[in-house]
Amino acid sequence: MAIAHPQRRARSAAPLVVRADVVAALSFLAAALHLAVLDPHFREWWAYGVFFLAAAVGQAALAVLILKRTPAWLVLTGVVGNVAIIGMYILSRTNGTPLGPHAGRPEAAGVLDVTCMVAELGAIVALLGLLPERLGRRTATSLALIGFGLWTARLTGVLL
Repeated sequence: MAIAHPQRRARSAAPLVVRADVVAALSFLAAALHLAVLDPHFREWWAYGVFFLAAAVGQAALAVLILKRTPAWLVLTGVVGNVAIIGMYILSRTNGTPLGPHAGRPEAAGVLDVTCMVAELGAIVALLGLLPERLGRRTATSLALIGFGLWTARLTGVLL
């Protein structure tokens, strides 16, 4: 059995810490942006406010937890949660929200919400880097296939 060189081990361990820090920073940013627009969303409809509050709490919790440990279940939960939030963002900008007083009316994209989505996308990429290599590849492939399927359904008129 070969013993790994200490410098190689140290070099390969460093990116894990950096990615966890990146995930935490991007998650805190997304949480802060969701909190910044909480009041106007609660004024529009209570459920919009609850969605933004839940997103902020989830993203802040992920940021704190990911700095302590990076178990695969937590990393995958972060990926799924951010994908779901981005999915709702895209839906609200293309077809409008599915429920509430503004149902079916697309919203305009703004600087804060685009910044938040970029932070969430960055967190997803960094989270994928925290997964074991094989699981990370499978998760990225699954996300790509889901995205391809959704785009195909949208472009062929199956998904309106």
